[in-house]
Amino acid sequence: MSRFFLFWLSFYFWGGLLAANAQADSLFVTTTDGVRLFVKTAGTGTPLLFIHGGPGSNSFYFEKEGGSIFEKNYRVIYLDQRGCGRSTVPEDKNYSLSRVVQDFDEVRRALGYSQWHVMAHSFGGILATEYAVQYPETIQSMVYLNCTISLLDTAQSVIGSTIALLPELTAAEVASLQDERVPVLNRYFDAFGKLQAHHKKYLLQFEDQKNADRDDRLMDSPFLKWDMGQHIFSYPEYLVSFGAKTAQIPQKVLVISGTKDYAIGVDHPHLMRFPNKEVVYINGSHGLYAEHTQELYAVVRRFLR
Repeated sequence: MSRFFLFWLSFYFWGGLLAANAQADSLFVTTTDGVRLFVKTAGTGTPLLFIHGGPGSNSFYFEKEGGSIFEKNYRVIYLDQRGCGRSTVPEDKNYSLSRVVQDFDEVRRALGYSQWHVMAHSFGGILATEYAVQYPETIQSMVYLNCTISLLDTAQSVIGSTIALLPELTAAEVASLQDERVPVLNRYFDAFGKLQAHHKKYLLQFEDQKNADRDDRLMDSPFLKWDMGQHIFSYPEYLVSFGAKTAQIPQKVLVISGTKDYAIGVDHPHLMRFPNKEVVYINGSHGLYAEHTQELYAVVRRFLR
């Protein structure tokens, strides 16, 4: 970890100090309930908040695997959600949806931005949707990058993809994955296990095994925390479909999906009912930021301009 030499500041930066600074800055923003959120800002231009996936991952993967390309034209805000990555764990283990999206707005105010663009990835789609509903006046436009707005629908898609990716499964194994008497999340985790046992789990997120290996190495970094992901599934509010809420969001929304995004489901964008929506498919998987960096950047850049 010493090679990163991060200088972490543990107090609020009010006003436009960070927005005016073209260098990368790392700091902690302390929330009103005492959680210290790791925030890194880098690049120059209009602020762009990145909401990472997981649930319970961190912003480190996006920054290091290609997302930093957006720093050429935007002030990118990399935020590790509470209990994730380099942020601290809440003492009361509060990972409620309202509290998590309140964190986003407290960071915005701490950085002195009146509005920003929001780009979410994967599970971040659920968080971004709730944030846009609760704090609509703070968002200029939104990018949904390989996002889910329904964990249960995504789970069903992963189950179907697993059966398609593993023709070697026995009839009994396929039947167990399709058995609707078993809760869908149980079958979802069973599907993960089967993909891992057959050395094909990487296909859920990447086209190339070496990119999955790189992601694994980054995520094994000892300074990253994973507490949030251990608690999310105990909150029923995360397990409903957010399709109806997407219909309440008036901002321009760019929905990007991979033609081989087996982690979310290729057809998932059809569940999104944004009134002002553009959908773009890129011929790739879930990790478009790593494997189709330039094409992804061009699509987002065109939209945000």
